[in-house]
Amino acid sequence: MDYILKFIQFITNINKWIAYFTLVVMMVAVTFFSISRSSGQPVIGDIELVQFTMVILIMGSLAITEQSNSHISIGLIVDKFSPRIQAAINCISQLLTLLFCFLVCWVFISKMNFIQTSDLLKIPFYPVKILLIIGFIGWGLEAILRLYKSIRSF
Repeated sequence: MDYILKFIQFITNINKWIAYFTLVVMMVAVTFFSISRSSGQPVIGDIELVQFTMVILIMGSLAITEQSNSHISIGLIVDKFSPRIQAAINCISQLLTLLFCFLVCWVFISKMNFIQTSDLLKIPFYPVKILLIIGFIGWGLEAILRLYKSIRSF
């Protein structure tokens, strides 16, 4: 079990550092794009580049958000139930999250198109799709871990 936990932590750390690096790149790029636009020399494709970095940033932060239990949850109704029913609902929600993550990964892997590029800059989509798959795998692994902990809390 210890090896599995270390593997999940390793994947989550990879996703975390991808998100951190992407955030720094995005901040520098948006600052540069704003200054160049204000000086009268806009960069062609700036919106496209920021869109790519936003996708990478969000995918990189899904696993770490699951690990720290920071996803948005509204307990307006669930909080009124007994702790045992709350744990059961939590297990069901983790199972649905897990199913969603691996369904998204399966679809992106099966529909991978190495020829598709962006319209303006002709940037290939497949590196971003690979990072998207890694992000959802990390989120799914963290959901497995949380599901395991939820089942043990019964």
